[in-house]
Amino acid sequence: MIGVLYVHFWDKMPVTEHLRVTLFFVISGFLITHILMTAKARGGVIVVTNFYIRRALRLFPVLMVCFAAAWTLDADGFRSSAAWHFLPTSNIYFALQRQWSPWVMSHLWSLNLLEQFYLTWPLVILWLPEKMIYAVILLGFAALIFVHTHAEFLGLDGWWLLLLLSFDPILTGALAYLLQRRQAVREFITSRWAIILALSVLASPLLLKDAFGHSDIYRFLAQPSLAVLVVGAYHGYPGPVGWLLQSPAAQFLSMISYGVYVYHMMVWYIVAEAFPALYVPGPVTFILISTVTIAIATLSWYCVEAPLNRFKQAFPIRRAD
Repeated sequence: MIGVLYVHFWDKMPVTEHLRVTLFFVISGFLITHILMTAKARGGVIVVTNFYIRRALRLFPVLMVCFAAAWTLDADGFRSSAAWHFLPTSNIYFALQRQWSPWVMSHLWSLNLLEQFYLTWPLVILWLPEKMIYAVILLGFAALIFVHTHAEFLGLDGWWLLLLLSFDPILTGALAYLLQRRQAVREFITSRWAIILALSVLASPLLLKDAFGHSDIYRFLAQPSLAVLVVGAYHGYPGPVGWLLQSPAAQFLSMISYGVYVYHMMVWYIVAEAFPALYVPGPVTFILISTVTIAIATLSWYCVEAPLNRFKQAFPIRRAD
């Protein structure tokens, strides 16, 4: 989340700009697979519709608040394309229009991808045996490789490739969760040498040419490298890193991070309309808009998200026989 704020409010093209959204997708694929596999392992009757309801309770309230503000202000002409964002299919709309307009909703393309992934992945995890789940993931990778290598033949430009190939890191996160359940694999992934190698790969654009950080090779290597770090965090890091990730500040920011993600562009629009100088990215814009966004996300958590999240208890994914 800090990376998102930094890129949008300070530096739009850092050397490792690709990492922030890739990490978001890897974590999401890992987390959703963990939730579904855990429910499946406990046995009983799996209620797929309850998974969708729980996801809706987590995702939609904040989006509705954001959309209400955008509609009221008609932020960057939001009303003309409101239906696409409510569906939610903002990512498809941007690809069809070939522009990030309205820009106040431009960041939702990544969330839309996950929401679209959520429509099918529960069916794969809950209804198929584990070997078939691996097969589906491998077929997914194969299909995406085919799309990447035959994009011109398929008539796909950069907009559609951005959307389709972003499923790569989601599948990487899902595969990482499945693999780390095996002790030998887990011990290797969480070993000191694996983590050092992953960090070295991720930092490589700082030593090589800047263009490497935006290359397909780096994009390919970054996904398993980030998966290594996610698995390590899942099992807990020792020392200062573990203390930092488990600190009250980190836990609090993690708790409100979804609200920060959804609100931050609308907050920028509202504040910068009153103070146009803040439309210019830089350290001042980053500090001020980030602070206001975190404050609003905090208020949203306690007044909107936390109360509605309590209803998730009425919709368990697993029900006893």
